[in-house]
Amino acid sequence: RRDRGTVATPPPTTTTSATRDAATAEPPRLKILSLHGFRTSREIFDAQARVARWREDYEDVARFHAIDAPHEGAGAATAEVRAFFGEDARSREWWNATTGRDGKTTYRGIEASLREIERACEEDGPYDGVLGFSQGATLAAIALATPGLAERFAFGILVSGMRARAEETKGCDYGAIAVPTLHVVGLKDDVMPKAMSAGLYDAMTSSERTRETHDGGHRLPRVNVDGTPILRDFLAARLAARENSKL
Repeated sequence: RRDRGTVATPPPTTTTSATRDAATAEPPRLKILSLHGFRTSREIFDAQARVARWREDYEDVARFHAIDAPHEGAGAATAEVRAFFGEDARSREWWNATTGRDGKTTYRGIEASLREIERACEEDGPYDGVLGFSQGATLAAIALATPGLAERFAFGILVSGMRARAEETKGCDYGAIAVPTLHVVGLKDDVMPKAMSAGLYDAMTSSERTRETHDGGHRLPRVNVDGTPILRDFLAARLAARENSKL
């Protein structure tokens, strides 16, 4: 006769708070301060990013936090923006550029915009990097060249940006920017032509620079000319660098 014996009962599974935390913890992602374009707003930036499918393409590596410029637009949003986002699209600007009779350009309001970046870093940061589009890209580059503010960011992404050309920004030393930067250029951009963006790229002689181009115009693009998500390689490298620095 065969003895069946006694079947051992496995111990109950214990779920600890550490186990629960590990199961629910978000994967590491970059937190990026995002600066909208001329006479638009953070809502419009978010909508442009949705059109470009940035959330789907980069949700695993980055979060984009857009803020509003501190100044109401001196005029309405552009006709193109109003056609896409509606006639009541909010108009904000980082500065209003004016040129006097002496030929000198002034960025009225730029000091308040730099303070707004500082406020965002203090209240909502820390941020890993700063990204700007159009006027926001020009401002992001100024921030990266501003002592005391530049130290807030480990990288910059400049989409359709240019070198500042105002009296207030003559002291900007773009050559001293040492953090990695990504410069995004639209081959059909007639608002910020390639040559203007090239001037900003060329000035950042100390930065580990990367340039990506896309076939479109003045917009947040989804893919580069090779069909690859345009920010993917740069963001992945920045995330890897941050995580490796913790080891």
